[in-house]
Amino acid sequence: MAILSIQSRVSYGYVGNSIAVPAIQATGLEVWPLDTVSFSNHPGHGQFTGEVRSAAELEAQIDGLTALGVLDGISAVLSGYLGLPGTAAVVAAAVDRTRASNPNLPFVLDPVIGDNGRHFVREGVAEAICEELLPRADIVTPNLYELGVLCGAAIPDEADVITEAARTLIRKSGLKAVAVTGIERAGMVSNLLVLEETSYETMTLRLDRGFNGTGDLFAALLTAWFVRSGDIRSAFARAAGGLDAATRITAQAKRMELDLPAILKSLKTLCPAALVQGHYPGIQAGSASCRRNRSRAS
Repeated sequence: MAILSIQSRVSYGYVGNSIAVPAIQATGLEVWPLDTVSFSNHPGHGQFTGEVRSAAELEAQIDGLTALGVLDGISAVLSGYLGLPGTAAVVAAAVDRTRASNPNLPFVLDPVIGDNGRHFVREGVAEAICEELLPRADIVTPNLYELGVLCGAAIPDEADVITEAARTLIRKSGLKAVAVTGIERAGMVSNLLVLEETSYETMTLRLDRGFNGTGDLFAALLTAWFVRSGDIRSAFARAAGGLDAATRITAQAKRMELDLPAILKSLKTLCPAALVQGHYPGIQAGSASCRRNRSRAS
């Protein structure tokens, strides 16, 4: 079983494919990365060098995989940071090609658009995600800001409102699930899995710092464990457990970037996060800024 992962790549730090590839491999699956950008580091450092891969270059790589006949063996497609609006059409074509031989192949869309009230992708990328990728997706993994972009309106940080917005998106776009990550609630951080008829929430203590790449890690683990189990609830619990371990391990090591070697080691004995059906009682929504602080590019 293999996952086609289409997202960013950096030399220093762990975001995009730089974290997704080893995380997926740690679950026992193969992963074939296509890099939408190649940067020295994530732009959150304030400077970076590198290049954005053109849609034509990515399309040529997919043509090469098609010529080998290996796309028929893909078990899922995962997409993240795009770099350019035109890349969305390439991802969409890749999903369509793989589904030609496997109509039930899952496509997990990590809609990397922005956070904390602002976009950090190029103009037109968000629209391309909504128009080209959202209609093809089975599972989406937005933060609260990105959920608002996908829904066409800002979503207040209230658990019931978030759930209803995600459920409306499920019905409108034909999704199986929406996993909203990094919702801050009264000193805690919540991840919320919304299905058409029910929802599940995980909760962990909020750490007093931000992390780069945790959203990419979550999406990768969710995709991998969904491929392995076919059960979105189980995959969500494992992904949330991995996310919690990653942030705690990195904070304890006092590292700027994720402590990848220690994180990968922890995944071997990963304890899935505890799930509560619906919402944790007695906790009101607080500031809903997401803690995953993804890489930013202009």
